[in-house]
Amino acid sequence: MWYQIDFVKLCTQLLPPILRSRFLVALLSVMIVPLRHIYNEFRALKDTVDSRLNITGNVMYLEKALNEAFYLVDRQIYIETPEERETPTFYFATEKSNGNTFWLQSEGDGFILTRKGESKVPVNFIVKVPTFLCTSLETRDADKYGWRFLVMIKNILNIYKPAGRTFSIELYDYE
Repeated sequence: MWYQIDFVKLCTQLLPPILRSRFLVALLSVMIVPLRHIYNEFRALKDTVDSRLNITGNVMYLEKALNEAFYLVDRQIYIETPEERETPTFYFATEKSNGNTFWLQSEGDGFILTRKGESKVPVNFIVKVPTFLCTSLETRDADKYGWRFLVMIKNILNIYKPAGRTFSIELYDYE
């Protein structure tokens, strides 16, 4: 998130290099304890509000439509919002920080360079489906039901999801 602040590091960087001693950095870190406390309260409130905002009428309606389609009572199909991913930061060699490594797509899952106009679309929400409805997302033959229920779930999502939203489906073991 763009507002994650390390106040000790910020104070250290704002000090002129000639004044950066252990004693002065320790003194400043003690002096900013009230500011850090207020910031931690802000973060806790922000996390609470984010979780409240993730449950909207659309989310509740989609969950209701999916669970009613399969006559599920205990909300076995549910929707999650994915975690925000931090954007990778790249450093100059003179900054002596841990740099990020670029790989070819065939070599591993490092960072992939894209050209102007290309992008990897992030998922807006994740639909969690129990394995008693669908056993595999890879192939139709690997699924015990031949994707019959998976196709129904995708059709319901495509009808009722808000325009411009993307989703992914993940399986979980229901007990």
